Amino acid sequence: MRHILVTGFEPFAGDSVNPSQELAKALDGRRFGALTVRSAILPVQHEAARDAVTPLLTEPGLEAVVQLGLANGRARIAVECVGVNVLDYRLPDAHGDVLQGVPCVPGGPAAYWSTLPVRDIVEALTGAGIPAYLSYTAGTYLCNFTLYSTLHTLGQRGSAVRAGFIHVPFLPAMVAAHGLEEPSMDLGLSLRAVETALDVVAG
Repeated sequence: MRHILVTGFEPFAGDSVNPSQELAKALDGRRFGALTVRSAILPVQHEAARDAVTPLLTEPGLEAVVQLGLANGRARIAVECVGVNVLDYRLPDAHGDVLQGVPCVPGGPAAYWSTLPVRDIVEALTGAGIPAYLSYTAGTYLCNFTLYSTLHTLGQRGSAVRAGFIHVPFLPAMVAAHGLEEPSMDLGLSLRAVETALDVVAG
């Protein structure tokens, strides 16, 4: 079956929910054009996330990978353009690990460009009245790692599968729980944003 792989992450950093997980779950089994969504939820630990994604990249019928993640401090949908070859973070992952200056892939290229039609996606989103922008930094945490390692794996195999990453903001309930001045986006609007992106990818 021809399909798009959509991934999200489990909750982390003390939060009980992760909008990327909720979005991936909501999209599983949906059809966009001739393609069906198959979703996967990834652990917030780089080796475990890589091990979960890698076998899914060789499934028959895979045509594109759209990875989703949470970006605190962002008020708009961020369509990522590039993944860089570094893990560098002080926020412990699900295993309690903290990494600084560690390559995603030792000896790998400094960066990989997303192979999704990122500008078309942003144009479709803003044209639909959804706040969105092209981002040139996916951070140096698990989101960037997953983007970089996925593009590296596909590139090493000479695969024609397109792949990229989209960051979504906090949910309003998360901001309420944090008790801080933070931007957020309702899950329904985030879902409409990812649906719009998938329409572009499948078109």
